[in-house]
Formats: sequence, structure tokens, C-alpha cells
Amino acid sequence: RRTSGQGNKKSGAKGGIRIMFTGIEPNSKHKKMIKTIGAQLLTSIEDAASATHVIASDGKIKLRRTPKMMICFSNTANILNLKWLEDSAKDQSCLDTGKYLVVDNEAEKKYNFSMRETVENGRLARQDRGGVLGDFSVYICAGVAGNCAPSAKELSLIIESAGGSCIASLAKIEAAAGQLIVITNDPPTKTQQKESKKARGAHIRSTTWLFDVMTKQKLVLDDDTKGNTGKATRKRRTTSSLGKDKAPSKRARRNPTKG
Repeated sequence: RRTSGQGNKKSGAKGGIRIMFTGIEPNSKHKKMIKTIGAQLLTSIEDAASATHVIASDGKIKLRRTPKMMICFSNTANILNLKWLEDSAKDQSCLDTGKYLVVDNEAEKKYNFSMRETVENGRLARQDRGGVLGDFSVYICAGVAGNCAPSAKELSLIIESAGGSCIASLAKIEAAAGQLIVITNDPPTKTQQKESKKARGAHIRSTTWLFDVMTKQKLVLDDDTKGNTGKATRKRRTTSSLGKDKAPSKRARRNPTKG
């Protein structure tokens, strides 16, 4: 069955099908398939929020929680297996995506989420408030970016793709305290603990929490954890590591880079 409004090569181009790969690298064969269905290949992380279809697994390579994946979770329900592209190319059209959703039991256990729940949560969040972080301002403490976390640029793209607004300083806080989230490392450094105290009434959360929110597309902010400096999240520290687009080494899993 063809995707509505995207029945052939011409309509595929007109419909604006934009495909992004994450966790696996597209080769010349894949690029030819994309051309066959009249779609566009996106490669830059700056374009991830505009992707309509995401190829995140080929059935052999496991789903990885890359920065690109975090962004795409917030913007599309089409997190797909490579077979969707292969079958679409054979049909010379963009097929419906339902049966091609990536369901990776190992990854779901590792990151403690359900893909089907994630795509539905994301859809509702976009519909209700423009994204899971809609209406919230987010401040990233000094020393977080690049320290077992994505770069500052990637963190900003992840937050903004989810409807949040990044702020550069706590000196002039325009957001109401209850609508401000301050992100620290997990666990936070002493400097970050001191810095976060400037944002009284804000929600102090760790990178672990942020990555979980992106993965589950579900925002949980309990009032009794306001002012938390991250100590309560130490037990879950292992869930904060991100994947890379290419198969990561053990060291790379601890210190994720661009993806």
C-alpha cells in the first residue's frame, strides 16, 4: 500500500519525503533507492528535525540512541527498518510505514522504553504543546556538553526539536521558575551544583533524565524533586550514554560523539 499523496516518484518528491539514516551509514545502493522513490536524503544533524522518515536499523544493527535519533523522536513517528526503503524502491513508491516500525527488544530493554509508546507520546506532545519540552526553557550547565554527552550544538538541537527554548545564562531569567529546567551532568559536579542554585524554583535535572525524556517522549517533573542536584539519579547513570551512527567501541559508548 502506498503512502497517501505519495503514490509514485513524482508525488513522492512533491510530498516532501525526507529520509535520514542514523546508526547505519547509507551506501550508494541506498541512495539510488531514495532517488527511485523521489525522496531526499538528509545527512546533517541540523536537518534532522525536518526528516519525515528515519532509517534506524537494518535488522542486524541494533537501534542506537544517537543525537540524531533524539531529534527525530521528537518530530516523526516514522522510525523505520531499512526494509521499508528496500520495499518502497521495488514498488517505486513510498509505502505505508506501519509494519516497518523499528521494534528492537534489546534496545528497548537497555533504554527502558517502548517504541510504540514513544511514537504515540511524541504525536500527542506535538499536537498538545508543540513537543515534549514545549513551553519550557532549558539551561545547560557549564561542563555538560561533550562530557559523556553530545556537543553544545547537538544538545541545543535536541532541546529545540522537542519544543524547548535554550537559554545561554541564568543571569537574566525570563522564564517562570516552574517553566525552567537546568541540566547537569550525572552526577553533577560541585561547580554545577553551585551554578544551579542560582535558578531557585527551577527543575534541576541530569543528562540521564533529558535523554530518557527524549527516548520516551514523556515529560515527568514531580514537585518533590525540584532543586534536585542529580544525586537521586546516580543509580540510573548507565542509561544516559548515547550511541553513534557507526558501531561504537566501548570507549565511544562512554563518550559519545557526533551522530
